[in-house]
Amino acid sequence: MPTFPYKLIRTRKFSAGMRLSIHPEKGLTVRAPFWVPEISIRKFVEEKSDWIQKQLSRLNHSKPKEKEYVDGEKHLYFGQEYDLNILYLKTPRRTEVKIHDDKIQVSLFEGHADNKRTNEIKEAILRFYLETGIAVITEKVNHYSSLLEVEYNRIDIKKVSSIWGSCSPTNRLSFNRKLIMAPHEVVDYVIIHEVCHLVQRNHSSHFWGLVAKFDPKYKEHRRWLHRNNQKLLV
Repeated sequence: MPTFPYKLIRTRKFSAGMRLSIHPEKGLTVRAPFWVPEISIRKFVEEKSDWIQKQLSRLNHSKPKEKEYVDGEKHLYFGQEYDLNILYLKTPRRTEVKIHDDKIQVSLFEGHADNKRTNEIKEAILRFYLETGIAVITEKVNHYSSLLEVEYNRIDIKKVSSIWGSCSPTNRLSFNRKLIMAPHEVVDYVIIHEVCHLVQRNHSSHFWGLVAKFDPKYKEHRRWLHRNNQKLLV
């Protein structure tokens, strides 16, 4: 019988129920009341091994293929799919990326060693995404914060796995860099969500009413993020 590593979360409940959950990035999690012994938890996981294996296989099957950064490969940029076009230059220079003729065009020195070329292209595309993405996101934040008549402290674009955006107590807005691959209307939803937190620091009915005022289709956009999270790869 296979064994599976898991993260154990103890709950302060007196019921005997134990629950399993599997996340594509966080793996297997077991939630169990604080009084349940470890041996019972291990037995519970063993009894659920068939279900766990089935879920892991399903996740692996649906997991998108890692990017190879080769000519003609598809890449998303604000919801639009572009072919990757790699141009090799004779003279050494900094690798540059731009969108040209509906392609993401990467110009790099042909002298890069084979084992470093892929990473050079990847880093250049990521740099392009961050430099152009922060400008687009900042413009959107300025637009919605002006409509709501609120002020923010600063904007950060981060590599995070579990959240799309956050608003700190000091009005610092942070956004997941994967948003740069999402459609504009979905990006708008996340920005509206966080800017609304500058007004309402909770998820009350008043908060969601405020979000709906600026994005009536926010539930649809939230579902899009849930369905497509694993497809947004840099």
